Amino acid sequence: MLQSLRNSSALSAGEAGYLDLDRLVENLASRDGAIHTLEGGKAVQRSYRQLGDDCIRAMDFLRSWNVAPGMRVGIYAPNSYCWLVYDLALLEIGAVSVAFTDDFKDNLADAASANDILAKYGVALLLTAKNLAPLLSHLRAPIAFIDDPDRNFGLTLPRPPVAACTDPDQLGLVFSSGSSGGLKGLVISRRGVSSTLPPLIQAVGIGKGDSLLLFLPMSNFQQRFLCYAALWRDFDIILVDPTQLFTALEMLEPTALLAPPVFYQMVHAEYLRKSRWIRARDRVIAALLWAMPDARRRRDLARRALRDFHRQFGGRIRLLVTGMAPIRPEIARLFHRMQLPLAEAYGMVETGVIAYRPGGCKDFTSVGMPLADVRLSFSADGEILVSRPYTVASGYFQCAEGEDKKTFLAPGIVATGDIGALDRRGRLSLLGRKKEIIVTSSGHKIHPEVMERELDAHPEIASSVVFMGHKSDLRCVITLNNPDDEEAKRRVKRFLTDHEHTRRLFSMVTVIFAEAPFTRENGMLRPNMKIDRRRVVERYGAA
Repeated sequence: MLQSLRNSSALSAGEAGYLDLDRLVENLASRDGAIHTLEGGKAVQRSYRQLGDDCIRAMDFLRSWNVAPGMRVGIYAPNSYCWLVYDLALLEIGAVSVAFTDDFKDNLADAASANDILAKYGVALLLTAKNLAPLLSHLRAPIAFIDDPDRNFGLTLPRPPVAACTDPDQLGLVFSSGSSGGLKGLVISRRGVSSTLPPLIQAVGIGKGDSLLLFLPMSNFQQRFLCYAALWRDFDIILVDPTQLFTALEMLEPTALLAPPVFYQMVHAEYLRKSRWIRARDRVIAALLWAMPDARRRRDLARRALRDFHRQFGGRIRLLVTGMAPIRPEIARLFHRMQLPLAEAYGMVETGVIAYRPGGCKDFTSVGMPLADVRLSFSADGEILVSRPYTVASGYFQCAEGEDKKTFLAPGIVATGDIGALDRRGRLSLLGRKKEIIVTSSGHKIHPEVMERELDAHPEIASSVVFMGHKSDLRCVITLNNPDDEEAKRRVKRFLTDHEHTRRLFSMVTVIFAEAPFTRENGMLRPNMKIDRRRVVERYGAA
């Protein structure tokens, strides 16, 4: 029944540039790749063939519990090998996964709100990890432990199972948060994933022999999206928890790393703390290396001559990618100079990746060229409109009133909410978020991201957020690499008043130095490592 539904709505598996998700698990038996994890402080490697066997075993479990096509199954667990196993098993069965992010932690810990949430989203079964059992003991819905099968003995869902979804194109439900706060719910499309993955992999140039490290939560669909790419193209996955990132870089030596801008900002800030002599020496070495015509020889020598910088990423890294927010040009320039080019992907969950700037491109003010199947246009106010045959998300199931119509303009056409422009070479530049534009009392329109980029160019500034305060006054919160350095604060103030690009800014805003860096722990960074602008405004809007 499910297969006939799929065949009636899906693209032909033989169509060029199409990834057949329906055969992803089946094809694992013929793959040579592996998945690497850190478990109990030790490196663990499992072949894709073993992954395929474990997925089939998980499918047997799920079916024995009466999980069926169209049923909504929640997942709330930390990153693990088992997370991927059960995600693939649900995908193969045709159940609809509902991936809960850390944004739900407090709600799931409360009995009343937890049961309301599962009922709201029609979740018939919640998959979780055994270490979360005490947190979820009050749930009325059935629970299964993905990392402890013995605890699931006797689990059976009511029969016959009631499918919450009859659309075979629906792969899963995901939650996404914007920089201004609030959660959106998106419906992930099988067709969209299948058609948007190949152009991305072609642009990035990653394949067999590579090993991609992923550490952001698997509840972020981007991570699973890339796992599917690895299984399809047969390159290795290193899957770890965020707390294991640096250990994984050292022990497992990836060839490729995807990380948010805040990670590379940390690396950049740490490098700037080195003595001027060391940085001057590295500049000379880098200049000499760039004089060599042979790129491979140049990279090999850089690993030795600039080893203190390179060894942070292990001994085999060749590809660094960032996304989720624009990277500062000065950070990209440093990585380029040090023979570790930093590539940049621009996209959104709704559309998938839209544009890609390879690490070898020195136009650090753009986010690169649109992918092969993407067509861009612009509204009258400069908003970027994306057109592609299929988009990763087919629509929202939860959003602000009217946002679905403002975003999904027509099948395959999405309004991004970003203001941008294409240059004569076809490269896309971003100006800022449309909804973040500030209109002053005098009627002036200000893009806060433009101001923030000017401020963030200062080497001692970790991040900045410009917003309208509760008293309708412009405010700017600045976090320093060293928040306790009073001299650094004075130097930043001099920069604001002396630098021609920021002099006018300083005269318009109240500058507030944050008492601590923005982190996930203090709530200023969201689980996806983006600044939570809403929380920043709440904390500093009336300071």
